Amino acid sequence: MITEDDIFEALRQVIDPDIGVNIVDLGLVERVAIAPEGIYVDLIMTTPACPQSGYIADESERAVRSACKDAHPVSVQVVDSPFWQPDRMSDSAKKIMGWPG
Repeated sequence: MITEDDIFEALRQVIDPDIGVNIVDLGLVERVAIAPEGIYVDLIMTTPACPQSGYIADESERAVRSACKDAHPVSVQVVDSPFWQPDRMSDSAKKIMGWPG
């Protein structure tokens, strides 16, 4: 059975193409829910007008489907809130980007 940890590990494979850091460490994953009817992932973007939002959502869905071997329906959506803040980044992402951590 797939766990939230499995899903987060799969989402670590999704790299924001503009920043070069995975979406988990960037703090873009707002919610992961596993229910009998499927797996739900909500993402936020670093900016509401992010031109990569569709790509990141598609890649996230692909990664989660691969991790669960297509055993569950997967829904990934980009949500408008909360707004992303730099403090959502992991220490390793801050270090990669040269931000104080």
